Amino acid sequence: MANQRGLATPLGVEFAPPHRADRIAALLAEQDRWSPADMPAIHTDTHLGSAAPLLDHLRALKNLSPKAAALRDRLLAWDRRMDAQSTDAAAYAAVRGAVVRRLAAHPAFAALAAPPSCPEVLLPWLALLPRIAFALEHLLLAEELYEIDRSAVVAAALEEVAVLAPAAPWGQSHRLAPWRALATTSDDEPGLAGDHDCVPCTSSVPGLTDLSARGPAARYVWDLARREDSRWVVPFGASGVPGSPHHRDQLPLWVRGDLVQVVTDFEQLTKESDV
Repeated sequence: MANQRGLATPLGVEFAPPHRADRIAALLAEQDRWSPADMPAIHTDTHLGSAAPLLDHLRALKNLSPKAAALRDRLLAWDRRMDAQSTDAAAYAAVRGAVVRRLAAHPAFAALAAPPSCPEVLLPWLALLPRIAFALEHLLLAEELYEIDRSAVVAAALEEVAVLAPAAPWGQSHRLAPWRALATTSDDEPGLAGDHDCVPCTSSVPGLTDLSARGPAARYVWDLARREDSRWVVPFGASGVPGSPHHRDQLPLWVRGDLVQVVTDFEQLTKESDV
């Protein structure tokens, strides 16, 4: 249940924040009838609902340098969309990352700074910086945070990024970085739209990297009245075998948010392998 807690609510303690589910519900409510051709507009919606707490902290800042004040005003005017071509989205991500790093380095969290005694594969989820990154919204909203002056932390992060004056679009740093079973394979991976709390959940680790190793494993739309109008797409292709013509042939479609027709008529299918 990636986006919607639903019936599982009383059965678990860790769920995705409600931003994706709320956004999808709001978009669906905009019209009464939908077709499979309409669905990519929802699948690719890049509005970032979790941006509000950090932007609220920015709004309250005073006594900023001219560069920081200009960056703050620019972010407050931003449409909160994590589009791949958006330089404002990249600037927001840079400020967010700087806030995460400064919070992780704060003495209040010193006792948690040592790497946990767990297998290395689990460190991205259990190390201090990623945990702060994914909890940032709650840390900024909490009434009190271990006497940390969050306004000072956010102001320092804003000043840091303002000096660097990032001008590259979000998709330049927010690129696909899939885990590879074979170290010999190497591909020039595309830039991505979206973010952890967007409908296209292309997650990075704010404060550590903008690269995205997690995203929608599949998008699909089933037309119950006309099965032949159903659509689907996966991040790479229908084959997991390197060198196969279907190993990565869906990647451009997945990046754009396009869908492929689901073919179930055996008269239109061609057998390629017994595997």
